Amino acid sequence: MDISCKIILLHHMLITLSLSRAVSGMSMGDPMVPLDMINASGILSVKGPPPHGVVMVFMEEDRAPQYFNYTVQCDDETLKYVMRAKADDANLVNVETNDVIIDCRNRLLVLMPLVSLTNGSVVGPSYSVGDKLQKQKEHYVVQGTHTLYTNSDLLGRTFITFNLYSYNDLELQHNITGDMVDVTKVPVIILRLMRPIDTAFRVIIYVFMIFITLAFGAKLDLEVVKENIKRPLAPCIGLGCQFVIMPMLGYAIAKLVTADRPDVALGIFVAACCPGGGASNIYSFLLGGDLSLSITMTALSTIMALGMMPMWLYTLGQQFIDSTIQVPFLNIFTTLLILIVPLFVGVFLHQKLPKVTKVIVKVIRPVTVVCIVFLLTVGIYSNLYIFKLFKPKIVLAGCLLPYFGYLLGGLIALIFRLPWQRVKTVAIETGMQNTGIAMILMMYAFPPPDGYIAAVAPIASAVMTPLPLFLITVPYLIYKRCNKEKYDSVPNENGSTKKNENGSIKQKKTKSKKGSKETTLDVENGKTTVI
Repeated sequence: MDISCKIILLHHMLITLSLSRAVSGMSMGDPMVPLDMINASGILSVKGPPPHGVVMVFMEEDRAPQYFNYTVQCDDETLKYVMRAKADDANLVNVETNDVIIDCRNRLLVLMPLVSLTNGSVVGPSYSVGDKLQKQKEHYVVQGTHTLYTNSDLLGRTFITFNLYSYNDLELQHNITGDMVDVTKVPVIILRLMRPIDTAFRVIIYVFMIFITLAFGAKLDLEVVKENIKRPLAPCIGLGCQFVIMPMLGYAIAKLVTADRPDVALGIFVAACCPGGGASNIYSFLLGGDLSLSITMTALSTIMALGMMPMWLYTLGQQFIDSTIQVPFLNIFTTLLILIVPLFVGVFLHQKLPKVTKVIVKVIRPVTVVCIVFLLTVGIYSNLYIFKLFKPKIVLAGCLLPYFGYLLGGLIALIFRLPWQRVKTVAIETGMQNTGIAMILMMYAFPPPDGYIAAVAPIASAVMTPLPLFLITVPYLIYKRCNKEKYDSVPNENGSTKKNENGSIKQKKTKSKKGSKETTLDVENGKTTVI
């Protein structure tokens, strides 16, 4: 495999893992807090931990104590209650607690806030404010503090429900309660703290990503890009599939598969609007596609995404966005620039500073080996929890988006009668996208943990995208290996053959003569040019 392809593959791995790392590590903004607790009749009132009254559970914390202040109205001192707490989703958060016995004989008299009266008699302390008569309501209550312990290993959001039952000694002994008197729910948010190993991984992976992107730019040949732009049919078909067909396909999948989860639906739609991914280049090379067309489409789609992504979010994207979500268009633009600038710097070094380029190319191989080992060890260990968030609907949507992209891109290329080599390239470029941009967008658009959960949809798409190509590539390469003479050698007029440095055939033969000039065909990597 050529070193350029190794760079492309590593670049794709770096973006996917580094952005999934950001899903766990970013702690920007405050969690979304419900406006009030959920209470049935008002007899029982429970306030969660300060400052918002929301229970904050951090993953991998063992038996974290949570303190609750409760108030029970006891107008009748003969009453007795039992309060029990449990998590609405026991699979998301584990709650350890004991029953609380509440005896109204221990009640206290409290004065509630002033209440305006429009008519009727006044009982208890009263005050006259202007023309309105106000009074303080008297209540007997039992107040106390209850401690329970929580732990979780999944990101998410749920409630802890406090049920208030009438007390019965005999039924309580058999773990059976009397009639339910009241219920109160307190919201729970599960987040994840950054560990030292996570911080180290994040810093190192960003440095590697910038270097690899720079190296890829240093290896990019602008003449190849110019040659494809001069023949614009195939690039235009590919870009049309990426920025017209894929967003509409993503919209349909989001509406049909994940309509019950607007955050996940938005993640799928944004993933469909992303430009082409770097791994499409290596699969185009391995499957006998037009590598030069693939590189051209990837570069052009990344630049076009600066305008196309905001356009789709302003149009169809509004179907998934409500008033609580602010789409960070500036962050989208900044993210795309981060992916583009190192590439342009590498191209500049290739053109103006060839000595520096040689040094960069020389160290690519050892850096690549070290980085791949690092990703396969520390990277996988740090991101194992992400796979626990995969739900069947999310996996289904993550499969449908790229797989239908492959089929539709190839079908449209066939309709326009492109050569088979370019049909494969357009199909691969259409289905394989840079979903890392969608991951970052989700994390900025939603408060934690909702943004992290929404980002799992693009991550699922990134994981599922290369699976069919990998299953096709392995037997294809075995077939090529078994028919090496057919693919590695093509006889020329003299009966000899010539290979280029990538193992492809470079053959020149006379086509025709026009005046005193000789026209020849240069066949390299399936590309035909006139010399």
